[in-house]
Amino acid sequence: MTQGDAAAAPSGGRESRLWRAVASLAEAPPSAEASRSQPPQAGFGENLVFEFDEAYTTYVEGFAELPTEAQLAALQSVDTKVSSMVRAADASLWTDDARREDPSWREVRDLAERVLEVFGWPAADPS
Repeated sequence: MTQGDAAAAPSGGRESRLWRAVASLAEAPPSAEASRSQPPQAGFGENLVFEFDEAYTTYVEGFAELPTEAQLAALQSVDTKVSSMVRAADASLWTDDARREDPSWREVRDLAERVLEVFGWPAADPS
């Protein structure tokens, strides 16, 4: 995709759910200052990972068409990273501060951005 091409979100189904989950992982969390003005989002990081896992599993189990090698590798990289975070059983990884500052979450965002890039998906819902 060239810079002149507009990224298009999937129109529905499994791919659309996966796009929403990946776009959510790629999105930077609110700043600490902005977070102070909102109620804490307990479990938000876990919810992002859970939704990605569910969407990824559903997508893989029901391919409408096979993804490219680059697309599959990018998805697997996100899955591997979030799985390692879950296996670490480190409660500090799941705080709002960790989502902003921990290198693991920065890597998740970078990997998710790569998925969006190789699928040609926009970073966020354009509506």
